[in-house]
Amino acid sequence: MLSLTDFINAIEENDLEVDAVMAIRNDTILGLHRFSDDIYHNVFSVAKSHLATAVGFAIDEEKLSLDDKPIDAFADIIPDDVDPRWNDVTLYNLMTMTSGHGEPFLMTSDRKKLRGETAEKLPEAMMDEWLIFAFTRPMMYEPGEKFSYGNLAPYVAGRMLEKVVGMSVCDYLYKKFWRRVGTEKPRWDTDSKGHTFPASDLFLDIVDMAKLGQLYASGGTYKGIRFLSEEWVKKAGAFHVPSSSINPAGNAIDEEAGYGFYFWRNYGDENSYRCYGREAQFVIIMPDKNAVVAVQSMQHNVQPVMDAIWEYIFPQI
Repeated sequence: MLSLTDFINAIEENDLEVDAVMAIRNDTILGLHRFSDDIYHNVFSVAKSHLATAVGFAIDEEKLSLDDKPIDAFADIIPDDVDPRWNDVTLYNLMTMTSGHGEPFLMTSDRKKLRGETAEKLPEAMMDEWLIFAFTRPMMYEPGEKFSYGNLAPYVAGRMLEKVVGMSVCDYLYKKFWRRVGTEKPRWDTDSKGHTFPASDLFLDIVDMAKLGQLYASGGTYKGIRFLSEEWVKKAGAFHVPSSSINPAGNAIDEEAGYGFYFWRNYGDENSYRCYGREAQFVIIMPDKNAVVAVQSMQHNVQPVMDAIWEYIFPQI
């Protein structure tokens, strides 16, 4: 077994708002500690890595390609005055946050406007069809030119997936993965039409959140059963583009190690990568060790949590 004592002491001594921590190797739980009774946690942008997994299933089934373009998928929705740079945006650009947008769109404030929850009113067509909002946001760069983190790209990617599989992202992932590994269908936020909002607001227990990490740490298998191709797993977690820090404190060095397909690379272990959500939701994936460390938190400054993982847990795995 693995001792979490030093990690727990570091969290408590530094008043870090961690709710749960879990370590797994070779599909065996090495340690699990809950600091609070908050079992089903908003994992925020860890949802994006679940979207990447759903896209991987569809690509393995040859229903999607990384070269597919949203402008082709939604020709009947795209406004006439859409930025011509959308002609060059591919699913690959959406998956690597290189769609050409310079601002983080479809974050909480935008979604509140689209739901009519603010004094600022948007056109009814946008509130009814969020893709219209997405396709009319200003672009600053050529597609592929620059990493710029936000929720617009995964939302469009999720809608592309839903169109080819004929069901919501949530239903598809439940069919392809969650149901088969014993996870109940979770709560996942939707847009005004019931499409999964795949960029955030997915609620999971830490044990179920860690299952995605187990899938990738073992090269696409879970407890000996193959779910994803090894080719997709390697692509998804690989370095594709340089990344920049999105941490409000501005000191999250692990955010600057590079970005894959909705996965972040790590500085603490160059052979690993992670699912990463706001307020320090982590699923750290270590393929070399077939190991996973998962954390759920409400910690605004995320780097101290990562540092504690690298110092107290990683050497034991």
